[in-house]
Amino acid sequence: MIQNFDFKNILVIGLGMIGGSLLYGLQSRRFKGTVYGLDTDSEVMKSAHNLNLINNAIDEIPTNLNEVLVIFAVPTLSINTAMAEVLSKFEFKNVLYTDTCSVKSSVLEAIQDTNQNILNNFILSHPIAGSEKSGLSASSESLYDKRLAIICPHEGNKEEDIKKIENLWEGLGSITKRLPASVHDDLFAKTSHLPHIISYALMDTVFNDLKEDSFLHSGGSLEDYTRIASSDPVMWKDIMIANKSSVLEAIDNFSLSLDKISSLIKEGNPDKLVNFFSSIKTSRDMLLPEKNK
Repeated sequence: MIQNFDFKNILVIGLGMIGGSLLYGLQSRRFKGTVYGLDTDSEVMKSAHNLNLINNAIDEIPTNLNEVLVIFAVPTLSINTAMAEVLSKFEFKNVLYTDTCSVKSSVLEAIQDTNQNILNNFILSHPIAGSEKSGLSASSESLYDKRLAIICPHEGNKEEDIKKIENLWEGLGSITKRLPASVHDDLFAKTSHLPHIISYALMDTVFNDLKEDSFLHSGGSLEDYTRIASSDPVMWKDIMIANKSSVLEAIDNFSLSLDKISSLIKEGNPDKLVNFFSSIKTSRDMLLPEKNK
C-alpha cells in the first residue's frame, strides 16, 4: 500500500519501540520520501539502517533538507536535549515538528521556554499505543493500526499544519482526536498513568510478601494485572515527574476508592459489598461496548 504523506523528508529522533514502529509503518506503506533517524545509541542506528528503515548509516543527514517533518519519539524529560541537538545541527526549510510524548503540557512549556522560534511549527501529538516491551526490536509496523492518536494544537498552530500531522497518524492507521494539552494530561493521568502506578504498586506489595513465589499460585490473573509493571522505568519516571499534579490527584482519588472498599470489608455487610461490586461491574460492562463501537 502506497500512502501519501505531506512531507518529502521525515526525521525520527529516538529509535525505540515508538520511533521504530513509526519507521516500520512508513516502510510498509511505501513512503515516497526519504526517512532519517537519530538515536543516542549508534548501534541502534546501525540496526535501523541495516533494516532499510532509515537512509543514514549513523548521523550522515543533510543539514539543509526541505519539506521536513521532525518527530521526537523520546522520553518526555529528554525532549529539551533532543530539540537543542536538532536545532543546533540542522537548518531545515519548510519544517514541522511533532512528538509522541505521553505528557503534553510539559512539552509545550519546554518549547515556550527555550525554543520560541519553532513554537508555531510544533504540533503536539500522542499516539495511544505501546506495550510493556521497549527498544527497536519490539517495534511493529502495525502498532498504530486502529489506535487513537491525540493531537493537541495550541493557538499558534495553523490549521493546515495540524491537518498534516493528523494525516500522518491516519496514514499510519490511527484514528485522530483533538484535545487541549491540559485536558489530555488530566485524562491520561486517570486512564493510563494511574493504571501503571497501580501495577507497579501491586507487584511491589506481592513481591515484598512472597518473593520468588510471587507467581507460583497466581493462576494467571496476577500476570495480567502486573504486565505493565515490566514497562520502561525511564519512560514512566519521566511521566510521573512531568504530569506530577494530575498523577497525584489520580492517586488520591484511587486511595479514596480503596478506603471505601476497606470500610465495606471491615463492616462485613455482604449486601453492601455485592451492591458496590455490582455497581462497578455494571458501569464497566456498559462503557466498554461504547468504546468498541
